[in-house]
Amino acid sequence: MSQFTTNDLVDKPDNRLSRHTLFILIALQTLVIVSLAATAGIYFGNKIGLTDPFLEGLSRGELDLTNLVQQVGIGIVAGIICALVWVVSYYSFIRPRIDTVSIIASELARQQLGLAARMTSGGITEEIIFRWGLLSLTMWSVLKLTPSLTAAFWISIVTTGILFGLAHLPGNLAKGCIPSPMLIGSMVIGNLWVSIICGYLFWQYGIIAAIVVHMLFHIIWYPWERPHPQQ
Repeated sequence: MSQFTTNDLVDKPDNRLSRHTLFILIALQTLVIVSLAATAGIYFGNKIGLTDPFLEGLSRGELDLTNLVQQVGIGIVAGIICALVWVVSYYSFIRPRIDTVSIIASELARQQLGLAARMTSGGITEEIIFRWGLLSLTMWSVLKLTPSLTAAFWISIVTTGILFGLAHLPGNLAKGCIPSPMLIGSMVIGNLWVSIICGYLFWQYGIIAAIVVHMLFHIIWYPWERPHPQQ
């Protein structure tokens, strides 16, 4: 992902940094953000019960393969459902109602990014930042206002899910997408859908289950885009 961003920025008129320096700075920035999110997830998650049993066991020197298999298994099932619901919704209803310029720009950007970057940046990095870090912090904050853990979770997952969707908007606009209610709405709804599935599995099982879902989402969606990049 850092390499992709470097290629995107190195030829900008106002860039004065070499490709190597730019790559190092972007990679370090990502590592700092992910580290802060993981720290927040560990600190606030332990206070509200948002933890990962497998990773907790590893921190104590224990290898709980049963929990790992459970998380991966439920993640695979949920990931397939999550991806197929989105693919059907996107190609049957959303895509035909977005302008052609935005369709071409957004799909070309995703294809240029490639599957590996989408799996790691989306499937791992975004889950650490938005679920482990931001969701844990938001739930901890909301629980200051309500004693209900269930209410705090749903308020938090919807709030962070909307933010998750809006966070994708600047990058798409920079690639040439035209802001419209359908474009913005599809980003928010699509990412909120993923956030709800991943967030719920994180809450009930662990962050690994959420990561599996998010990675599968990109794996399943990827081949659907390649045959029709400009239709």
